[in-house]
Amino acid sequence: MKRNTLNFIIDMAGFGVLLALTCTGVIMKYVLPPGTGGLGRSATGGHGRGDIKTLLAMTRHQWGSIHFVLAVVFVALIIVHLALHWKWIKNTLKSLFRPSPTKP
Repeated sequence: MKRNTLNFIIDMAGFGVLLALTCTGVIMKYVLPPGTGGLGRSATGGHGRGDIKTLLAMTRHQWGSIHFVLAVVFVALIIVHLALHWKWIKNTLKSLFRPSPTKP
């Protein structure tokens, strides 16, 4: 596989995972915020399990698990992305910190 093709695949996969990570974060923040787990008062006024809110048949905790896995995959893809661009990174850093030649 050509290096450019591999770069493209890694970058698009990273972008897709980042979008999914954003979606799960929004779901956990705004759709199923903390406290929607059903540990409050029940409908009868006593203590116990209340209504547990879900989205697509998954609780906030399950969305959090997906969010965590996506974050780990995203970090792995970023590491691969940096490894594929390591030569460019080294050369750019060298040129940034190399003293500029003095003009006569």
